[in-house]
Formats: sequence, C-alpha cells, structure tokens
Amino acid sequence: MSSDLLPTPERIRAIADEIHLHKFGGSSLADAYCYRRVARIVTEYAGVSDMVVVSAAGDTTNRILAIIEARESQPEYAATLLASLQRYQQGLIEELLSGRPLEQVMQASEQDFTRWQAWLIGDESIERAELCAYGELWSARLLAALLQKQGTRADYIDARTFLSAKDAAEPIIDVESSREALLKRLGPYPGMRFIVTGFICSESGTGRTLLLGRNGSDYSATLIGSLIDSRQVTIWKDVAGVYSADPRKVERVVSLPTLDWSEAEELARLGSPVLHPRTFQPVNRERMVISVRSSLKVENQQTRIGQYDYTEAQGKVLTSLQDVVLFSIHVADRDLIQRFEGTQLEPLVSWIEEETQEKFYAFHQNHLEFIRHWLATQDAEHKVHEVSGYSMIALVGARIQESKQFAVLRREANDQQLRRFLVSTNKTSAIAILGQKLDNRLLGRLHSQLFNFRRSVGVLVLGRGNIGSEWLQLFRQQRDRMNENVDVRIMGIANSSRLWLDYSGVDLQDWQESFERLARPYVLTELLRELPNAPCDEMIVIDLTDSGSVAQLYPSFFANGMHIISANKRAGSAEESLYREIRTIQHEYKREWLYNTTVGAGLPLNYAINDLIRSGDHIRSISGIFSGTMSWLFENFDGKVKFSDLVRQARAEGFTEPDPREDLSCHDIVRKLLIVARDIGATLDWDDIEIRGLVPEHLRELSLDAFLAQLSDLDEPMQKLWEEAQQENKVPRLMASFSITDERSHARVGIEYISVEDMLTNLIPGENIFVIYSDWYNDMPLVISGPGAGRKVTAGGVQSDLHQLLARLATPA
Repeated sequence: MSSDLLPTPERIRAIADEIHLHKFGGSSLADAYCYRRVARIVTEYAGVSDMVVVSAAGDTTNRILAIIEARESQPEYAATLLASLQRYQQGLIEELLSGRPLEQVMQASEQDFTRWQAWLIGDESIERAELCAYGELWSARLLAALLQKQGTRADYIDARTFLSAKDAAEPIIDVESSREALLKRLGPYPGMRFIVTGFICSESGTGRTLLLGRNGSDYSATLIGSLIDSRQVTIWKDVAGVYSADPRKVERVVSLPTLDWSEAEELARLGSPVLHPRTFQPVNRERMVISVRSSLKVENQQTRIGQYDYTEAQGKVLTSLQDVVLFSIHVADRDLIQRFEGTQLEPLVSWIEEETQEKFYAFHQNHLEFIRHWLATQDAEHKVHEVSGYSMIALVGARIQESKQFAVLRREANDQQLRRFLVSTNKTSAIAILGQKLDNRLLGRLHSQLFNFRRSVGVLVLGRGNIGSEWLQLFRQQRDRMNENVDVRIMGIANSSRLWLDYSGVDLQDWQESFERLARPYVLTELLRELPNAPCDEMIVIDLTDSGSVAQLYPSFFANGMHIISANKRAGSAEESLYREIRTIQHEYKREWLYNTTVGAGLPLNYAINDLIRSGDHIRSISGIFSGTMSWLFENFDGKVKFSDLVRQARAEGFTEPDPREDLSCHDIVRKLLIVARDIGATLDWDDIEIRGLVPEHLRELSLDAFLAQLSDLDEPMQKLWEEAQQENKVPRLMASFSITDERSHARVGIEYISVEDMLTNLIPGENIFVIYSDWYNDMPLVISGPGAGRKVTAGGVQSDLHQLLARLATPA
C-alpha cells in the first residue's frame, strides 16, 4: 500500500536523480518470447528503481476496438472475437508463469473476462475508454509477475490511480495533483521496479477512464518522467533509434546518434512514425534526454534526443508523406482564414500565391476527417477548395539553409513536379510539396545524393562448423572497425540444410541459439535467385565448407553478382574445365575471388605470389611442406614410435580429416599444389601431377572402420623409409613441388629424403613452409613459414581476405 504522506525533499530529489523511465510498445510485447526479451532488458539495462511504461500486448487494442464495433451489429462475431482475445491473453500467462504467480494472474484475468462477458450481453455497462484500458492493464500486470518470478523486486501501477486530467479532445493533465499522488506511491519503495500502464489516465473528480490517444504510451512515458523530474526516458522500439530515412521505404539508412529537440519536434510534426508530437510536450528540455533504442537488437546504436549547446548545420533525416491534400482560401476571405487557422490544426506548410491571391495549406490525409467535418459546419458557401494527389519530401536538420544538402534537395525537387518549396519557420526543415506520387526509387536516389553514405555490403556465410564459428566470433569483435569505410552486415548463415536469412543483418549475440530457432530449410540453387535482390550495393559469399557441390556453383555466384571469399579448396583445385569456367565467369562479371586460406591457412602465400607477379617477377618454382597434418606426423616420426600410433593420436587431437586417408593419400596437398600452380599461370590438372601417397592399394577402398582396424599395415613400409633415409643422414618428409623449365610444368607430391641440417627438417610440428624461387629470388629463395592449420589462424586468414575485399569495394569502380 502507498503512504498518504509526501516523501521528504531528499527522497523527492533522489527519485528525480535515480529513476529513469523505460517505455515498451505493443510490438515489443507481441508474444511470450518478446515478454522474456523485455524482462531481460529491464533487468540488464534498467536501474533497480526505474519505472517501465507499457502498451497493450501486440494488437490487443485493435482487437478490443473490433469487439466494441461488432457488439451492436454482430453480437455473435463479437463473442468470437472476445474468446480469441481471452485465449491470446491467457495463453501468454500460461506460457510465462507457473505456480502461485500463474494462479494469481490467471484469477485476475478470469475476473476481467467475466466482466467483459457481462458487458457483452448487456448485464454491465462499461465505457469505451475503460474497455480500451484493459490492454495496458493486462500488459503491466503480466510483466510485473514475470519479473517477480525471475527474482526481481517489481510491482505494477495502474496509471489511473495517480494520473488525473480534465476531459477534453486531448485530456489536460492536472500536473500538481498527479505529481503528488505519484510521489506518494513511489516514496516508500526504493529499489522497486514499477511497471506502469501507458495510454490511460482518470478524470479529475469522477475517476472515469480517459485515453491519452493513440501513441499515448510514448506521451505517458515523458509525462510521468516530467512529473518526477527524471533525467532520462528510454523509448524501446523495434528500430535502432531515428534513421536517416524511413527504412521501410529507403535501403541502407543509418541510425543517428543524436538529435536536438528542435530537430526531433520538426520530424514528429512532419509525420515521422518514430515519435509522436505529443511526446515532447511535457519535457523539461534543460534536464531530460529521450533515448530511442531497439528492443530487438539492444547492442545497436541508439538516438539520444536532447539539448545540445552547438548543433552543426546539417540535414539529418529525409522524411516523406505519400498522401498530402491542399486546401486553399482566397486571401480576401480574412474571416474564414482566421477561423480556419483557429482550429489550431497545424499544416505541414502554408503559403500565399501572388498570382491567384490564394492561401494554401498542406495537410496529410490523416487530418482529412477532422477538416471536412469542420468545413461542413463552418463553410456553407464552399469557399475552401480541396485538391488531393500531392506528396511531400522534407529534409530535417539544424540551420537547414546553411547545410550542404539544401541545394541538392532544391535541385532534385525542381526536377520533379514541384508545387512549392519552403523552409519551415523554425529553420529546421526544407519542405517540397510535389504534384505526384512518390516511389521508393526516387527516395533511395535522393537519400544517396543527400548523405553520400558508405557503400553497403551483405555477407552470406556458408558453413557454421569450427572455422565458421570462430570467424563469426572474430567478425563480431572487429565489426566496428570494419564498418569505418563500408556498411558490412552478415545477412545469412547456412549449413548444408538450413539457412538463417535476415537482410537487415543477423544478430551475432547468441547466434547459435538464434540459428536453431530461426533457420529454415533451403536449397542453395533457389537461394541464388533471391540473393541478387538483397538490399545492399555488394554481396559476398564466404564459403567455409569443404563441399564440391558448393564449388560447382561458383560460376552461378559470380553470374548473380556476388563476390567470393573461400576457405574451400574444391573450386581452386577443380578439374581444369570447371576451373576455367569459374575464372571465365568471374572475369566476365568483374567479380572478386579471394582464397588465401586454401593454402597455408592464415599465411600470406597467395598475397605474396600475386604481388610478385603484378610487380613483374617470374616465379620458377615453389616447393615445401604444404600440409600441417603431414608436418605434424613427420616431425614426430623418429623411427621409434609406430607411424600408425602417430596417425591415431593426430586423428584424436583433430589434426587429420575424419578419414585420415584424405591426408595420407596426399589429395589435400594436391589440391593446394594445383591452386598455387594455377595462381602462377600454369595450365595444370590432376593427371599432370606425380602423386605418391602413403595409403597402400589394399586399404584405399575399405570402410573407415576397416581401414582404422588395419592401420598398422602402414608401419612396415614407413619404418623402411625411415631406415633408408637414415643411411644417407637424412629424414623423410612429405613434400610438394612445382617448377617451370623451358615453359614446361613439373609437379610432384610424395616422400623425399631431406638432410637433417635443412630448414625443412626442423619445423615445429604442424608448421607449413613454402620455398619460392623466381627471377628476383634466385640465389636465395623467398621463404614463408608458419602454422598451416588451426581454426583460429584460418579464421584470421578469412578475416584478412574480407579486409582486402572491403577495401576494394569501399569506392565504386
């Protein structure tokens, strides 16, 4: 129970300084998952004494209005709608609560719907406003119970118990009595999170329910914040703040970090869907800040609206309205003009045309019903003329005429069916009234010209195994730095059978859990037809699979406008005919293909080879140890330990492929050798390479289990190789080499005996080494060595490729 005593001045000041307001709209509370997300936000991002203002869950208010409308003419349909609403509300309760809290909230819900049933059949009278208030009441009660269940001190407050007003078209708040009642309610409960109903208040004296209007919950939040003189109100929406344009109409918008009060109010006045003009009415501009944040992606940028000492002359937001209507009155009809303007309904713009001596007013169609009703009673002689079919585009920002974008907007507007171009009286917007319908292509082009934003790049990740998981974590850590020059977003993550696709960018926090919940079955060839329509300037496919079927689609990726970063060796080592097709399509469509990690994991081998060739050098030969797996095996093989035991150990520790024959047969090394040789310019295929693998013929076709059971068959031939090498004071190493002599290519993969003093025999187990001879590196070779396997270094190599590619894409060709 609340105290009847007003808190002490010290407690009142603590309330003002410590309590912030948070507001969540209906879309943030649409289902049980959304409620849990809001509860997590409240516990993690709200202070222990903060207040939360809530709207009705999902489309509850619309459902209530539909029931009210159907009650008189379609009572059976109204009963069906009411039953559906009850199932929805009580379904939320059952899914979110359990035990005693479930019983208490469900009992209250049953009482509410019993009263609704009585109203429906005429046994009880309930006013429309009170019926509409139930949506907010149910939301506040349920969220408070959910927080209590999770161990948070929380309770709910029906705003009608403290917020009183005089009845009017827009209720006039009784500020002093409302403030006193609220402070009395809050005073005894420091450390309590109160959940408050938005949208509703009570009539002073009678206690009747009054509504604050649609979008009234935003207004409720700033109003309640002003009553306690709070420093901040955070409005949580399904968007990350205020954007440079409406993201439903324009692609590649960005969220703005700050807006000045004048900019935000002008944006709201011109019909922006983010904030309603009434939201700003009660605000103490010298003290309060309004923060607009996304409840869907909490880590995303927010927009802070406040009073800033200096605001740069800059256009910040391109806003638009599709259906604008002009009303005109002859300037001689002064009395009619005075009465029309006395409605206090503010037009988007107004002006006088000297040629016709008419004064024009531009309104959005949302005001048509009110204006037409007024004209029906006040303009008997039909002197006010109405013309529809217009639209509006406006650029909002401080000192707009001084901004660089002002001339751009004026020039572009002149190229359209311009009816009028004006600057608002407060100098925070430039407004063009057009005699045409708007289309999103025009808005997108204008947005790009006004702001010249960074190019946008979408990324599809194929493969979410060890390397994919490691790289996604690395990308998340470096995302801000990568976005300095381009706007890069992960739009999709896929494995062999399921795809999580979100063109606005997938949320990488807890992405594994989100993938399991949101991924759907897909077919890659069908996805290829969809991706070219992705809302971005460029699209990159990052292939982290080992799939031959994915490699076969590389020509289609390129033909559909996508660039490729590949850790998959199958394309670069494909049969010569497929490889040439890939390269031909790549060059025809001018796409990029980076694949440094296919040879040497994160080592810069590919970059070094390309730099030498571009600089005019001619590479004569490349040799070395291309496999981290074989490096590990032979560096640990000393003739004393059985080779089969080393293979088993390497497999157990994840150094080999699941089937070690992929490594022992040298197929993996051959792929790497083909990639390197083709980079140099050689025309080379599998049949051109001399391959001497380590798997005897009788073991090649066995099942994996049978092969592992007979693994010891490798020991005798491997021991013999060791002993032969020792007789020459050498050791065996599995080498790959490629050379060009007299314009002819020579390539081989197999065991070679290397002097114990050679650098090739003194590697760290798992290390790769590449020895390059060229015209420039003739007497002394260029040597590149380092770890040749491991998910961290491979993920780092993929990240390096992405940095390289983004640098190329940052500026259009």
